Amino acid sequence: MKDVVIIGGGAVGLWSAWHLIQAGRQVTIIDKGDFTDGCSYGNAGMIVPSHFIPMASPGVISKGIQWMFRKDSPFYIRPRLNTELVRWLWSFYRSSNKTHVAQSIELLRDLHTESRESYKNLDKNHGFDFGFQQKGILMLYKSISAERDELEMAEQAHRLGIEAVHLSAEELRRVEPAVQITVKGAVHYPGDAHIVPHEFMAQMIHKLKLRGVEFLQNSEVVHIDDSASSGVDVHLYGGQRIEARNVIVAAGTWAGKLMKESRYYLPIQDGKGYSMTLKHPELKPTIPSILHEARVAITPMGDDLRISGTLEISGMDGEINPHRVNSILKAIPEYYPEIQTGNPGPVWYGYRPCTPDGLPCIGPMKKGSAVIIAAGHAMMGLSLAPVTGRIVCDIVQNKQRKPNNKLDPYRFS
Repeated sequence: MKDVVIIGGGAVGLWSAWHLIQAGRQVTIIDKGDFTDGCSYGNAGMIVPSHFIPMASPGVISKGIQWMFRKDSPFYIRPRLNTELVRWLWSFYRSSNKTHVAQSIELLRDLHTESRESYKNLDKNHGFDFGFQQKGILMLYKSISAERDELEMAEQAHRLGIEAVHLSAEELRRVEPAVQITVKGAVHYPGDAHIVPHEFMAQMIHKLKLRGVEFLQNSEVVHIDDSASSGVDVHLYGGQRIEARNVIVAAGTWAGKLMKESRYYLPIQDGKGYSMTLKHPELKPTIPSILHEARVAITPMGDDLRISGTLEISGMDGEINPHRVNSILKAIPEYYPEIQTGNPGPVWYGYRPCTPDGLPCIGPMKKGSAVIIAAGHAMMGLSLAPVTGRIVCDIVQNKQRKPNNKLDPYRFS
């Protein structure tokens, strides 16, 4: 019998394994792929205590409706007859209120902050060098309405103890002199950080293997049965069965489908995002940024520059939408007129696991279960992975049975 089996080899799964082996547990990680791709590899690499507002918040519904009728919009839900999608949308609508936001902001601030410190400390360890830099992020805006939104957010950040600096266009030039930026202004969150995610993933996998973690690649889990008295039965495609004392479900978007097959409701919808990496551009910023109106993220990664954006809930269709890819690229010169995006390289896409209240699910599948869910992080999977792994380890070690009621996986039942 295995000790702890982790389903999913993304950042959440790897950080869970890291904390568990520190606690002396034996860990096996199972993934349907080969541990070389996924949302943890192609994302914007941002670690963001400034992102304390959950996706389900007032105003998101009306903005989303407006965007749905534009082919190049940063947000899209493919209309389709699907009862799970309808149920998810209704729950999202009910969660998009001020009370939910007020109950979530301090929690998200604390989770992101702990994760940032974990990345900072890990990057100092021997054998790790994944480009951790705490230069903050810039929220760039061009319009008066966007300025109002960003300044309101900055004021809320101040109340939470998060540093936020309002910059005029002239002040921005002094903060970011490496490249021209044509905007009305910006808000700088100096406490945020960024890493090179694919380098982190490769280094973490290498270290975990050295520490004795077993990696099972190209192994698809189709069903979990936690009714066994001695632990959990993990059933793989092809009929193989693995017994484990504890199972961590860190399978991202696929967690919802897997738990459905295991007769458990976990409301997760796919949020497809795209990224492109400009190799050795002549000019690039030194501080990551988010383009407010375009909802595009820009991250310097070593000699390269990653550009990412959009959120499509489309049923994991596996298609690349050229309209949204073009809208991402078209936005760059509108903010950074000197950056050339004519040859952006291959388009990467991945699915972000979105819950209807914008918060991850971290905790036992049900009371007394040896199955622990760690999924639903949406666009914050990399940023929240270290603290998620710590919470998972605490639960396995019986140090903390319920991390927070807002994170309970069964809060939707």
